[in-house]
Amino acid sequence: MKTHLSFMACGIVLSTLCNAQVHDTAKAAFDSTYHNYLYDSRLAYFKGLPDTKNEIIFLGNSITHWGDWAELTGNPHVRNRGIAGDISYGILARMDEVLSSQPAKIFLMIGVNDIGRKIPLALTLQNYRRILAITRSVSPTTKIYIQSVLPINESIINRDYYTGTNEEIRTMNAAVKALAVEQQIPFINLYDLLADKDGQMPAAYTYDGIHLTAAAYIRWTNYLRQHHYL
Repeated sequence: MKTHLSFMACGIVLSTLCNAQVHDTAKAAFDSTYHNYLYDSRLAYFKGLPDTKNEIIFLGNSITHWGDWAELTGNPHVRNRGIAGDISYGILARMDEVLSSQPAKIFLMIGVNDIGRKIPLALTLQNYRRILAITRSVSPTTKIYIQSVLPINESIINRDYYTGTNEEIRTMNAAVKALAVEQQIPFINLYDLLADKDGQMPAAYTYDGIHLTAAAYIRWTNYLRQHHYL
């Protein structure tokens, strides 16, 4: 079953990525590459793990990567499928592995690095649509939740490292929320949960302006529990 599903997902992913190459005519203006040592080695590691029943997958970039989700949730079915630095193109390219277990749930958070890479919002949304379409086709019983991109702390963050703004993040979140409503998929607003009155990530929740402290991860997972997402 795993091999069949992987081939099916690979076929869909390759088709959508080829279409992306045809239509993404503005590629020269931004960086949509995702293959690097970390991405490739971590994906190989994921593929080497056994599939189990009722997996709950946290899928995303470094924000997801650095969370110990099984410990945070107290649920042995939870799996971490975060890869630091990932973008929506990278998520799309590895959906075969994500869906190989026919997971019960996927908690998706992606987009902050798309902003940092200057990938046009329309293309990020296009990749979201493709991710959702692949999930429905390959694993129709999987329940997918879209989590908003989190705020950053603009006074702490190293601008040589990340050039995106909270205004751009809010714009992306509004567009992704509209897509979720259109697709009848739950949208979880974590931006407001982890933002102060000025829309910034509080210093207590981040050590570098973008990555999270334990306190932020605990608040996040408590929120998911309290609202019965987990």
